[in-house]
Amino acid sequence: MKRNIVRYTAGLLMITGLISVSSCKKILDLQPHNSTFTNAYFTNGTDANTAIAGAYALLRSVLLNNYSFHVYGDATTSEFSINSGFDDANYNISNGEFTGLNVGPGIWNWLNYYQLLQQINLIINKVPGIPINKFSNQDDKNQIIGEAYYLRAFTYFYMTRVWGDVPLKLQPDLDVSQAVNIPRTPAADVLKQCLADLKIAESNLVFGYADESQRAVRANKGSAYALEAHITAWTHDYAACEQATAQVINNGQYHLVTDTSQFSKIFIGKSVEGIFEINIDYQQSEGISLNNPYQSGYAPTIAYPFVAQKSNLEWPVSTLYVNTLFKDTTDLRYKKYFFQAQSTSGQTIKYSNITYADGSAKNDPRLSNNIIIFRLADIMLLRAEALNQLGRDGEALTLLNTIRSRAGIANYTGAGNALARTILEERLRELFYEGQSFYDLVRTKQIGNSSSSFISDYSHINDTRVNLGGNLWPIDPTMFKDDFVLKQTPYWQGKL
Repeated sequence: MKRNIVRYTAGLLMITGLISVSSCKKILDLQPHNSTFTNAYFTNGTDANTAIAGAYALLRSVLLNNYSFHVYGDATTSEFSINSGFDDANYNISNGEFTGLNVGPGIWNWLNYYQLLQQINLIINKVPGIPINKFSNQDDKNQIIGEAYYLRAFTYFYMTRVWGDVPLKLQPDLDVSQAVNIPRTPAADVLKQCLADLKIAESNLVFGYADESQRAVRANKGSAYALEAHITAWTHDYAACEQATAQVINNGQYHLVTDTSQFSKIFIGKSVEGIFEINIDYQQSEGISLNNPYQSGYAPTIAYPFVAQKSNLEWPVSTLYVNTLFKDTTDLRYKKYFFQAQSTSGQTIKYSNITYADGSAKNDPRLSNNIIIFRLADIMLLRAEALNQLGRDGEALTLLNTIRSRAGIANYTGAGNALARTILEERLRELFYEGQSFYDLVRTKQIGNSSSSFISDYSHINDTRVNLGGNLWPIDPTMFKDDFVLKQTPYWQGKL
């Protein structure tokens, strides 16, 4: 029987209703088609724009599912002292128990990613064949093609950081009867494909936005170079990373928000610093309801007085983590990121732009902060890391100290390995709760390094475990049913 990823994604319908959670107002105005993706469907530019809107909507849904974006990237790093009484599953995850009590398959399962990839592959397969006279102009067609290749590269890069080897599927399933299961592809080969896709994306995309309402929430050339920088840093190709980061920084399209009174607006979204974000805007009917802890997008890190009538704080910040990183409490980020950070019930207020759908009654809170994927400060610090690894410490220091200066803390003057550690610590400070920290720690070998002394709690994922893939997430056992080509990651074999 042919099942698993291909069976569930074959012949995917245009998802009715998901268009309402797409990436910009112009796309929100488009109406979905209730038909399968066939040659008859992809006939003009409107169809193509509706399809790419559906892809952004599916990406949003994937990242919000069980708030996995922050579970994978933040809960695993000791940033929070998760309250086991309110969130026992993520309490176990924070202790390195990726298969512990109540850690459900919803966080292990990649089927929804392949639904997203089916949508993207359909766009890549069909849009190039639509005649140019069916679009408003050539740039519109190129933009959609470039975005599709970017989204495929982003999705596969994201998946390899979570699961390592994943099935690489580059064609859509147009006929369910012909769908076949495919084995996991080595992560190195997946990443090579990501970089190949990005070259196509970069050739089709441009810097800037004709419509400023689309800033950051639709991919452009800067988004593609930022992703290329992250992939090449992940593979420790720092020469390529240096070149990609230079493309982002030197183009002049992005700027640090230096007005400290506007700093928190970075995390509302669409700031001049934003490079790629997932749109979550209450004014565009995309706010996230905070009422139900079991629905996607539930925000466990904030409570009263920032959310009226919400007393439970599922993820208080870790005092140990905060005190390790923020030794200088005059740091702008210490003041802007935390509320009562030295309390056992301290909160991160980085994402606390709350609107109440029921007005003064305040019983229906909605979060209206974008998910920040890439922003300029991230790319500047990634460039500093690359320059340090390439022996260009003077240039690395300039970038590092630009970020420190904005935060109001003293310049750093070290070099070599000490500088490398300081750049990492600066990333962990600057990008706290942005879904980056765990990957930064893995990339720089702080997780799985018995000699690392950053925070002792990371010892729960030791070098033996990492060598067997234990820093990766297990694959949901239900996906092995009727799929005999799929194999579990070595560390997790016999543990589920």
